[in-house]
Amino acid sequence: MGATGGRAVRGAPPREIREVVLAAVGLFTEAGFEATTMEGVAEATGVSRRSLFRRFGSKEDILFAEHDELFETVVRYMEASPDGPLPTVVAAARLVFQGYVRDPEITVPRYRLVRAHPRLRDREVAMTARYQAAFSHYLAQCAGGDRSSLEVEVVSAALIAAHNHVLRGWLRDPEDDRVWERFDEAMDRVGDLAAPMLGGHGHGQGQGQGQGPGSGGGGGRERVLVAVYPHGVKRSELLRRVVEAVDRDR
Repeated sequence: MGATGGRAVRGAPPREIREVVLAAVGLFTEAGFEATTMEGVAEATGVSRRSLFRRFGSKEDILFAEHDELFETVVRYMEASPDGPLPTVVAAARLVFQGYVRDPEITVPRYRLVRAHPRLRDREVAMTARYQAAFSHYLAQCAGGDRSSLEVEVVSAALIAAHNHVLRGWLRDPEDDRVWERFDEAMDRVGDLAAPMLGGHGHGQGQGQGQGPGSGGGGGRERVLVAVYPHGVKRSELLRRVVEAVDRDR
C-alpha cells in the first residue's frame, strides 16, 4: 500500500506516466534496477533526460510514480465522503487496492523488484506509513477527541494489515478471480474489530443514536426484530438488511 512520499508528477497525463513507468519496469526487470540509468529510461521512452528528471527525479520516483496521484485521490475522497468514518476508510483502502489490481503489468514486476532490493523495500515501508498516518488522522478528526489515539492507531494498522495481506496473496497469484471477495471478507473482519473501538463513529452514527431501553432516549415500547437470512451471507449485507428493517419499523 503506498504513495511515494517524493515529488508528485504534475502536469503529465496519466497515460504518459503509465507508459514511462511500464517501460522503466521492463528495463529494471531485464537489465537490473541498479544497472539501469535514468539516461537508459529516457532513451527507451523517448523522453528527454532533462524532462525525465524534472518530472520524476529518480528511478525510485518512476517506479512508484502513479501512487502520488493515488494518495492524493484517497485523501480527497476521505475529506469529501458523506459516509461514516469506518465505511469511509474502508472505501479508501478499496481505492488503493484497486490501484494495484487494475494494472498487473506494472504491479506484479514492481513487487518482485521491491522484494529483491532493500532500498525499494524501505521506500515501500515509508509509503505504507504514509497511508496509515492519513487514515489515523482522518479517524482522529472524526472522533473529535472522544477516542484515544491508541484506538485510532489500532484500527488504522488493522486496515493496512488486512489490505496488504490480501494484496500479497494476489501478487503471488494475479489470476485469482476471488480477489475482491477476499478483500471484502478481510474488510468485514476489520469492521468487526473496529466497531467496538470506534463506537458510533465507526458506523457513521451521530451522537445520541443507538440508545438502549434504559438510556433515557426514545421512551417507546421495546420491539423485537427477528432476522432470517441465507447461510453464508456477508456481515455487511446482513447489517444493511437489519438497518433497513429497523428504519421501516420506525
